[in-house]
Amino acid sequence: MNQSFALLASIALVLMLIKRLGIGVSLFIGSAVLSYLLFGFDRFEILLQALTSPQTLEIVVIVILAFTLGYSMEYFGMLNELADELSKSIGALSFVMIPLLIGLLPMPGGALISAVMLGPLMKKYTLSPEKATLLNYWFRHVWVSFWPLYPSVIIGAAVLNINSFTFAASTFPIAILAIVSGLMLTRGIEKRFHISRDTFKALIHLYPIAILLLLSVILKFDLLISLLIAIFAVAILRKGSVKDFEKILKKTVDRKIIVLVFAVMCYKSVIQLSGVAESLLTDISLEFPMPIAAFILTLIVGFATGIEMSYSSIALPLLTGFTGVEAVNPKNLMLVIAAGYLGVMLSPMHLCYVLTAEYFGTDVSRTYRQLALIAAVVAVLVWVLYLI
Repeated sequence: MNQSFALLASIALVLMLIKRLGIGVSLFIGSAVLSYLLFGFDRFEILLQALTSPQTLEIVVIVILAFTLGYSMEYFGMLNELADELSKSIGALSFVMIPLLIGLLPMPGGALISAVMLGPLMKKYTLSPEKATLLNYWFRHVWVSFWPLYPSVIIGAAVLNINSFTFAASTFPIAILAIVSGLMLTRGIEKRFHISRDTFKALIHLYPIAILLLLSVILKFDLLISLLIAIFAVAILRKGSVKDFEKILKKTVDRKIIVLVFAVMCYKSVIQLSGVAESLLTDISLEFPMPIAAFILTLIVGFATGIEMSYSSIALPLLTGFTGVEAVNPKNLMLVIAAGYLGVMLSPMHLCYVLTAEYFGTDVSRTYRQLALIAAVVAVLVWVLYLI
């Protein structure tokens, strides 16, 4: 069978099944179908090897620990204390700063957590539900393209056989452009700065993030070890008991996320061993210039799924010929991840978008036009940066 056709058939199958079975199970089925179409029944050990590899198991543990850290800070009240003090210091700009800070902690549906923190402030600062929705949704997600704790970054780095920080070094400009573009939303809201001793006391609640930056970025500790130390610090300073962490882990150990990591590694293994991604990219490039083809493909995958991990787990393995593996092309990787990020942000299936709009009492359609405008500005700036 034609390799490109086999790959496209598996992608189409995954996208059709996502809504019914979830992305993890759908990818498992897609990888099994792709393996059969390319190799028959002879190479199913590829899937088994991917499932049991040390790299796969390490990624699962890192994802669980990242979520554990975020939920620990929520459980022990650190996030609410932070929100209270920030609202006293910067007023309505809390609708920018709080989602930005919460965005450093990867938690499924995290935009709803920052929305709940901001809810009491909406009437106080006379923000419309539409403005509150856009500010919370946009700024909660500006870090997802590069922050090393996000599963999309962890998985993307694994696909390219690089570490998360090498990945982030290529993709961090997306976050800068997203923040700059998002500032368009702050027009007309009250801006004030009153930094006091209480402000600094509130910011101290971010010490787990500081520990991570110190250990993993500056001292080059393994991310897994850095996460364990950060969680241990929270447990000691907040006097957390075993029962506390049993409750936290019930929210943390998300079977859907774990299944997704295993499925991605299976899909990646089949694609890399078969060379099918290179075949597809060659075929696409006959119709479009390679950068445009890569951008369109990743944007569509992100938009179709509304899940950040989709562009790392579905699109990125197909584009390794464009981004490079191990020795990556930074600009090409930035372009691909930016397309996936924008596709997800614009997707009406993005759970954070729907939940935020629902919480603030507005309709997704009433904010979509402005959201699309901001996303278009980011897209233009990304292409300018890419072409420079």
